Amino acid sequence: MTSYSHVLGIDEAGLGPLLGPLTIGYSLFSLPAPLSAEGLLHLDLWQALGVGREPKERKQRPVVCDSKTLYSPAKGLKPLEEEVLCWLTAAGLEPADFAGFWAALCPLAREKPAAYDWYADAPQPFPLHVEAARCRLRAQPVRRALEAAGYGLAELGVLPLLEGEFNRVVERENSKARAEFDAIARIVGRAWQRCRHLAVLCDRQGGREKYARTLKHHFPEADVRVFVESPKVSSYELVVSGVEGEPSLFVAFFEKGEGQFLPIALASMAAKYLREVMMHQFNAWFARHDPALKPTAGYYSDGRRWLEDTAALRAALGIDESRLVRAR
Repeated sequence: MTSYSHVLGIDEAGLGPLLGPLTIGYSLFSLPAPLSAEGLLHLDLWQALGVGREPKERKQRPVVCDSKTLYSPAKGLKPLEEEVLCWLTAAGLEPADFAGFWAALCPLAREKPAAYDWYADAPQPFPLHVEAARCRLRAQPVRRALEAAGYGLAELGVLPLLEGEFNRVVERENSKARAEFDAIARIVGRAWQRCRHLAVLCDRQGGREKYARTLKHHFPEADVRVFVESPKVSSYELVVSGVEGEPSLFVAFFEKGEGQFLPIALASMAAKYLREVMMHQFNAWFARHDPALKPTAGYYSDGRRWLEDTAALRAALGIDESRLVRAR
C-alpha cells in the first residue's frame, strides 16, 4: 500500500465574481510519518496541533477555519489578515512590505500587480490592519505545536490569476472550470516535483464528481486509478511506473472540504486574504479618480452596478476591458 509523506490542501476564492482576480490558495505540510490514503482521510490537524477551528477561539489560540466564517465586510479584514500572516510567519516568511509579501506568497504568479494600473500601487500601510509584532507573537505557538507534533509547514501560497490571464485561459480552455483546474494542476505539479509521494486534498469544484480524465490530461505520464466518485468525495491515485521510487499522487476532492481538513481551510484563508487585499487596491485606485464611487467586492450583481457607475470614467481613462472585466 502506498504511503504519502506530504499533504497539500487547495481551495479558491473569487471563481464567481465579475471583477478582480481568481486566487487559488495552497498549504503544504510534511507529515511526521507517512500515511496511507485511508489514514489521510482521518487526518485531523486541528487536534494534532491544538489550534482552533472557530473564529470565537481567536482570543485563546490561533485559528484555522473556512475564510467565509472568519471574514465578512461587517467583521472587517483584520481577523483574517492576522491569522494568515501568523501562519506565513510560522512558515519562516515575514515580508516587510507588499512586494515582499507578493514574492513570498505568489511564486507561481505569471503576472505581477504592476502590470495593472489598479494594482500597481502597493497598499499603504501593509499589513493593512495588524502589526508585524502581533503576527510574530501569534506565530510562536504555531511553531511550537508543529515542532512538538512532528509536522512541518513547508509552504503557504496563493496562485493568483489576474483578470487578463484569467480571460486568456478561459478563452483557450472555453471553460471557467477548466481554467481553474489548469491553475490547480500547476500547483500540484510543482509540489509533486518536490515531494515524490504527495497527497492532495482539494475543495470540490461545484457539483463535479468525475476528475479522472482531467487528471490524466494534466499528468499523462501517470497511471490513474479511481478510488471513489460520489456526491461527497472523489478520490484517485496516480503512479508513474518505471521511474525510480514510482512517484505517487493521491488526489481527493471534497464537498465543503474546508470544514474537514485544516490544510484546505488554511488554503481558503490565504486565497481569500490575497483577493481582499487586491480588491482594496482596486477600489482605492478608482476612488482616486472618482471619490464618490461606491466600492465593490466584484461579485456579479454589484459588479454590474459598478460597471454602470464607472462607464464614463473607464472610457475617459481608456481602460482595456479585457484586462478589467472577467469573461465568465
